[in-house]
Amino acid sequence: MQKFLLFFFRVAVNVAFNLIIILLLIGLGVEIVRSVWELTPGLTKNVSAWSFRDLVGRILSLVVILELLRAFVEYFQFDRIRLHVLLEAGAAFVLRELMLSLLDEKISGLNVLIWSLAVIILVLGRTIALLYPPLLMSPSKHLQVEAHQKEKEKKSSPNGSSLTGNKKENYSV
Repeated sequence: MQKFLLFFFRVAVNVAFNLIIILLLIGLGVEIVRSVWELTPGLTKNVSAWSFRDLVGRILSLVVILELLRAFVEYFQFDRIRLHVLLEAGAAFVLRELMLSLLDEKISGLNVLIWSLAVIILVLGRTIALLYPPLLMSPSKHLQVEAHQKEKEKKSSPNGSSLTGNKKENYSV
């Protein structure tokens, strides 16, 4: 029963993440097409309705969406959410907000300092996450896995020496 529930959970998580990735890809495509569509008249004619702030906001939003998309794709590669990828997405979002506030000219020196500290903290957190990745399993489990792999190699060795494959080991990674 437990194996069935775990299988069902993994399938449900995979379906949910696939839907999120599809929605993010659709949003990314729509935003790119919309930005190019609105940018084209501004390049061919002198249109005052188009603003540089809108273009910067859209491009920075695309960067944030790309970082989130990368976080979801990395989840499928490693079966876990990697902290440094989320911190990169957070830093992209904070930089987006800081730049849009600067373009609106509605930000004080203290707010610039606070936003800048937020970026520095996120970048330092990302650096620490890269330098000290989490251990996925305890050292004793790691030794068990290595012993099991060596045993499998002995079983499949060409010289025919060996253990019967009847023993069943239970370990988790």
